[in-house]
Amino acid sequence: MFSDYSNEYRAISYLYKLPNPKDMNLNIITYTIYLPIIVFITVRIGWLCYKNGELFLFTLFEDKSLVKSINNLLLIGYYLTNIGYAIITISYWETIHNVVEVINSLTFTLGKIILILAVLHYNNIFWLQLTHKHKFLKQ
Repeated sequence: MFSDYSNEYRAISYLYKLPNPKDMNLNIITYTIYLPIIVFITVRIGWLCYKNGELFLFTLFEDKSLVKSINNLLLIGYYLTNIGYAIITISYWETIHNVVEVINSLTFTLGKIILILAVLHYNNIFWLQLTHKHKFLKQ
């Protein structure tokens, strides 16, 4: 493909760090699989936590406006955390050369995100319960 321009291509690729066209890079395919999955997980889990979390927060605080505010802040924080982590994950992805690496990379990355979200979710529940107990003990 670049036989006529091999010297020019080498010079340009050296300056701009272009990949060798002979190497197969499956990162773009992996990104196109990863992004819809992570968007679905983020939106679906965020909405479930938002709807069900409102009932949980109402049993803790009983003030409807406070519950709405806390629930909205938790949802915004959740979305921002997911978007940030998804972008950082893509920026640090190594070059993928075959289908096995695509599957390994996707399962590892998605599993890591799901585990982090579970830890954050239980962390929020812990701190909300602790806040409620502290408030209850003061009364």
